[in-house]
Amino acid sequence: MSRRPAPVLTASIVLAVGLATTLAACSGDDAGPDSSRSPSGASSSSSASGGDGAAPTDDGTASGTGNGSGVDHPDHVDFDKVAAQGVAAAGGGTVVSIAGSGDSWTVVVAGPDGSQTQSVVSATLDRVTSGPFPKQVDAATQAATTARAAALQTTAASAVAAATAAVGGGELASLVLDGTAAAPTWSATVTTADGTRSVSVDGITGVATPA
Repeated sequence: MSRRPAPVLTASIVLAVGLATTLAACSGDDAGPDSSRSPSGASSSSSASGGDGAAPTDDGTASGTGNGSGVDHPDHVDFDKVAAQGVAAAGGGTVVSIAGSGDSWTVVVAGPDGSQTQSVVSATLDRVTSGPFPKQVDAATQAATTARAAALQTTAASAVAAATAAVGGGELASLVLDGTAAAPTWSATVTTADGTRSVSVDGITGVATPA
């Protein structure tokens, strides 16, 4: 009878050992993160920036929309280049209108059959940023445009220069090929310090006459 307390004592020892093991395991979970592992956000941030933290840049060679230059009003617009970009995008033809402001210019080009294509050109990046898109015109307009373009001797860029010079400087707002096959004419709208001016430029001689 005096030996019966022994099992109770043994159970107490087992319980104590189990409790100590549990506490040791919990204390291991409280340890700080393994220093060999990087924070979870580090790898994703690095890959988003190209691996070196630098933001992506636009070098002006890719196609697509948006001028990407960060320049809204360049100091100078080379309309020879703007026109050339429009013609290249259309696959050839004659520029029949240019309109816009600052860096962004919509160029309409007529093909040999009078069909028209329009593109948006960035003057700063010297590239098409939107288009080319077909512009719907009726058969009569196609025929008239073809006739004017065939007789034209003054380029769009030359007409812009003549029109702005005729009003003492300013910025082009629009240039449209008008007139007839016998007398093609560029109709220009120029924004000056004194307001908006209209100028007619002879499509053959290049002489500009303010309205």
